[in-house]
Amino acid sequence: MASDASHNRRFTSKDGSLATESTSASAVSGTHDSSVASTPISSSSSTTLPSLEEKNNEVEDNPDTSEEWRRGAGFWRCFTAICIPILLSAFEGSVISTALPTISRSLSLGPSSSWVATAFLLASIVFQPLFGQLADIYGRRYLMMVAVVIFGAGSAIAGYANSLAVLLFGRVVQGIGSGAIDLFAELVLCDIIPLRKRGHYVAIKAAVYALGTTVGPLLGGVFAQTNWRWCFAINLPVCVIALVLMWFWLQLKSGNSRKGRTLGQQLGRVDFVGIALLTTAVVLILCALSLAGTVYSWSDPAIVVSVAGGFSGIIAFIIWQRSRRCRHPIMAPHVFSNRTTTTALFITAVHGFITYGFQFYLPPFFQALLEASPSQSGVLILPCSLTIVVLAALGGPLLAKFGQYRLMHLVGFTLMVAGLLPCILYVDSGLVSLWVILSFLIGTGSGLIVSTTLPTVLVELTDKENAAATGSWAFLRGLGSLLGVAIPNTVFNAQFATALDSMDDSLAKHELSNGQAYEHASTSFISQLDGTVKPQVLHAFTTSFELVWAVFLALAVVGLLATFLERQIGLRRSLDSDFGLKRVRGPPGSEGG
Repeated sequence: MASDASHNRRFTSKDGSLATESTSASAVSGTHDSSVASTPISSSSSTTLPSLEEKNNEVEDNPDTSEEWRRGAGFWRCFTAICIPILLSAFEGSVISTALPTISRSLSLGPSSSWVATAFLLASIVFQPLFGQLADIYGRRYLMMVAVVIFGAGSAIAGYANSLAVLLFGRVVQGIGSGAIDLFAELVLCDIIPLRKRGHYVAIKAAVYALGTTVGPLLGGVFAQTNWRWCFAINLPVCVIALVLMWFWLQLKSGNSRKGRTLGQQLGRVDFVGIALLTTAVVLILCALSLAGTVYSWSDPAIVVSVAGGFSGIIAFIIWQRSRRCRHPIMAPHVFSNRTTTTALFITAVHGFITYGFQFYLPPFFQALLEASPSQSGVLILPCSLTIVVLAALGGPLLAKFGQYRLMHLVGFTLMVAGLLPCILYVDSGLVSLWVILSFLIGTGSGLIVSTTLPTVLVELTDKENAAATGSWAFLRGLGSLLGVAIPNTVFNAQFATALDSMDDSLAKHELSNGQAYEHASTSFISQLDGTVKPQVLHAFTTSFELVWAVFLALAVVGLLATFLERQIGLRRSLDSDFGLKRVRGPPGSEGG
């Protein structure tokens, strides 16, 4: 026992040095994170501190100096309990892609149809930094259960909706729950698994998420041809199962952030001003992107004010986060204090943009230009989504074994560029086999990156910064996914509006104007056209999708170039979290941790 205590003291001293070094960096940049500032400075702080890279490499080369990490039955129960909600969240984020044209026609959504997807994504991301702060105050277990309840309530509302307003409200509630589920699941993994060993389990989690995004479009196509309300109603029994599993299996420590603090003091650790600024800015920019070129022109005062207000809000948010009056920023500046973390966060947003956006626009492309039914388009997207599942499952173990996240990012974006370039060149090709191959290439590249972004974000940070860093990572990943729908939608509508001028049929022009082209991207609409109208409509869809693929290609090139800014650093094997698994007395191997 004495040797164990000595070992833990040495380990704590090493973590203290890391935190002290981070505090020093924060002081230079003018930040003031309380969790770092309160770390005691060791007596050796006056000497030159070794770099974090050297310390990570030292731990990697000498695993005996790290705290012992074991997996017992409690670990696998906890891991299973968080996978069910992850599957729900991923499914609901993708099921709409094939069912949306049908839902739009059923409820006469018109140009507002894109908000069914956008509202879900927006709600899922804007509150994630808030959830990160709440998780550090109240722990992970009960908040994740609340998130599942919120998600289930939103599913019920959306499933019974008979108007755009009710449907959007349900999707917003769903999105809040989904964003919380995603964030808390990532935090639990960070709390119970060391960074170097995390790759295997991040891969399983990513595979579960990718499975949801694979099954979503497939079932969405089936529900679109039967009853689209099942897209939402199917979640309810799964939510009940998830809650039962979490109640019995998700046994986690609650930390000590609340001890000795009143409710007011606890809530005082939440950055409500930052949340308000960030939410307002994102909503204004998204409103401008959704309405410009369809309902309003880009020069309309409403659009100009929205764009100006949105970017002004972002600037105000950045200033506030670095202000001395902001004692607990939701996107702590010290998280962005090193090049690798900052670059990895940027790559996360770019990857989310391409991965989510490409899979969102593939089904309507298949339905409009390859004459596929909704269910067939759900099958045709499988080469992309299933490949992401497989590569996500392989990428984590590869990262755990070799630790070469930079190389994996480089190869991933190269494959995505190689797949997206022919999408532009052969956009008018009706060869299904060609699009299967291109989807496979893009899915391979995306899958290699899926499991590696969060470990790369955390590699130069300490476990004490898990919540702040993961909250920022989750927000930027979601923001990328959101913009991956909104920006291509703006480009698509603008190009289609230009193509309408060359159409002869006034009825077809009326049906496809003002942003209504997306909901008519279906075989049922195209097949009823005849004469010279059908070639003109197909040409409009072809040129519009061509620009959409060009947007994704440009982002893939940017992501490829960004990988050269990352530094390759050894992944640490140690773990020092206040929110890990609860220890249960029993024989070796039966412990929760």
